[in-house]
Amino acid sequence: MAIEFHCSQCGKLVRAGEEHAGRRGKCPHCHQSVYIPTPRKDLEPLRLAPVDENDERERQRLLEESRDLARTLRREKDVPPEVARAPLPEPKGDVRLPSDMEHLVTEYALAMAAGKLDEAEALAADIRAERARAEEVMQRLTMDELLPPRLAKIPRPVLIAYFKQLREG
Repeated sequence: MAIEFHCSQCGKLVRAGEEHAGRRGKCPHCHQSVYIPTPRKDLEPLRLAPVDENDERERQRLLEESRDLARTLRREKDVPPEVARAPLPEPKGDVRLPSDMEHLVTEYALAMAAGKLDEAEALAADIRAERARAEEVMQRLTMDELLPPRLAKIPRPVLIAYFKQLREG
């Protein structure tokens, strides 16, 4: 009885005698070396479970929910620049949270990295209004071993150059 298989190189049907099973031979079509498989007589057809309609409906529902969430996130991501650049709400009194300045400095670095110079200059004006706090944040960011995840793709020397430009402006 002949062994039938498809050539791994050209995909054409090849027939070989059982005595050649487990060896390598040449494909008669493309003449490439191919492995001749051994026949498996002990294999039974794989029995498939019937499709559970409830599981299929639940899978479809979850898939649609996932798509809706992805659409919502895409819409939220497409916020106009004026809204995205809007200042964060001020806490009561004169005290600003330290994360506000870190947010401004981070946004400045990201705008510079993206080549959005007008946006970066607008952020720089807000940052320069509080130079002392901005200096603390920039110093900490350049000294930290690990940068915040949003700044991780900016090489440290480039980030330091952005901060130097911010200080000199």
